[in-house]
Amino acid sequence: KIYIISTSCKSNKKVTFCCTEKGLGGDIPEARYGHTIDVVYSRGKSRCVMFGGRSYMPSAQRTTEKWNSVVDCSPHVFLIDLEFGCCTSYNFAELQDGLSFHVSIARNDTIYILGGHSLSNNSRPPNLYRLKVDLPLGSPEVSCTVLP
Repeated sequence: KIYIISTSCKSNKKVTFCCTEKGLGGDIPEARYGHTIDVVYSRGKSRCVMFGGRSYMPSAQRTTEKWNSVVDCSPHVFLIDLEFGCCTSYNFAELQDGLSFHVSIARNDTIYILGGHSLSNNSRPPNLYRLKVDLPLGSPEVSCTVLP
């Protein structure tokens, strides 16, 4: 599930937070933390883009010594349609590690990702990644470019 937090402002200037659960279908991402979600806009449509993060080690791989161990999430980019709850994953050769605690910023149809940490090789890549999302009728097109 994805949790959507919104605000509403009453006439007495009191702000109320509302949390809504939305079920997802398709390529459902694993539960995670230390990730980013950005909204992109293309051709009058919008989508959420989720990347990176960490999760607990799958229960089948846990041992007594490593019960609460965490691992990098897969380096997939997830495109989420909040209206219909559809989720599609994309894999790019440029993104070899699932970076955690990176920063990202969206501008129109492009997301820039900088920094982060990979547990698998204990690295902090010096790259700036550019994800470009095109939302034509039919299947979305997503590309990734490394800007060293």
